[in-house]
Amino acid sequence: AAAAAAPSDALAFLGRAHPKHAVHACRVAASAELTQQPQHGSVKQVEFACVAPTAKDAAARLTYAMADDLAVCCDNGAALAATVAARLGLDLEQVFELSGGAAAAPLPTPCSVAQALRYHTDLRAPASKELLLLLAASCADAAEAEALASLARPDSRQAYHDRIVRDGRGLAELLTESPSCKPPWAALLELCPKLAPRYYTISSSPEADGGATVHLTVKVLREPMRGAEARTKEGVCSTQLGSLATGDTAFVSVRSSGFVLPADPAAPVIMVGPGTGVAPFRAFLQEMRAGGGGGGGGGGGGRRTGPSKLYFGCRRPDEDYLYQEELASYLADKTLSDLRVAFSRAQAAKVYVQHLVRDDGAELWALLQRGGEQ
Repeated sequence: AAAAAAPSDALAFLGRAHPKHAVHACRVAASAELTQQPQHGSVKQVEFACVAPTAKDAAARLTYAMADDLAVCCDNGAALAATVAARLGLDLEQVFELSGGAAAAPLPTPCSVAQALRYHTDLRAPASKELLLLLAASCADAAEAEALASLARPDSRQAYHDRIVRDGRGLAELLTESPSCKPPWAALLELCPKLAPRYYTISSSPEADGGATVHLTVKVLREPMRGAEARTKEGVCSTQLGSLATGDTAFVSVRSSGFVLPADPAAPVIMVGPGTGVAPFRAFLQEMRAGGGGGGGGGGGGRRTGPSKLYFGCRRPDEDYLYQEELASYLADKTLSDLRVAFSRAQAAKVYVQHLVRDDGAELWALLQRGGEQ
């Protein structure tokens, strides 16, 4: 049903969709590729400005503690939303309201079709069998209806897995494959998978720049699907983050992780983080360099005096050694006592961080006996 008015901006919609979290609109301050050979797998460092992008939201500054989690609200993007809206015969700017029935509406309305298709409905997630049956019942063409309905039958478990789950076929693709399908809008919103926020461990400390920016270290998922190599698996949120340019906006919220340095500044710190798993430890090292070393992320414990070891793993030093120069600088100024790097593909025998940990077993056990935290 049409409604008289609806919040016009995405931040207002997402604030209603996630009422338990303070959602912030944050502009990208910088974005950089961290790998030396991104064709083998891209990893982006995305920096968001914590200051609200508009004067009217100035009070809504984002604040966080070292190694908290940043929840990113997924965005299907304007292009995909427009394609699906056109396929359904809907106007992106049309405002609608869901009403009636005892069950709660699947999304906050009134809202626009664009808001529903960009920020609420997962247009690419594998379709459920219930959604397949709805689409089948909405087809004018009998062959299209049968193709969809057959996948939802109890004896079609393998076919459903292969075509829908393994191949990652969601609403957008199924609508393209079945041009006679005209599903009812309200039922579609009820049965489509919902876009849930994705959580990333923050890879910066507010102590490093006075809380001006918050950093994410994101592996961009874009790879051939196993068993269906002709198709590409793309992470909904990681590809979104990977494509952001300086000045673009994302909608985020902060969740406390409780991941903190030991309260005793003299306690040894042992960090193991291969690949993007180094993210929280980069935040630790920034905090330690700035002189904040105590538990709770606020620097109350003073500068750390205990030893600190970082184990980092990647494939090759000239391919995906993340933060190589930055880690070397932590060694140089004694923020980091020891850096152990495992290159899994740089030599004949594969070497992983667990091999280095095993080799250093006696030393690590002695540090843990002294109160080290892993």
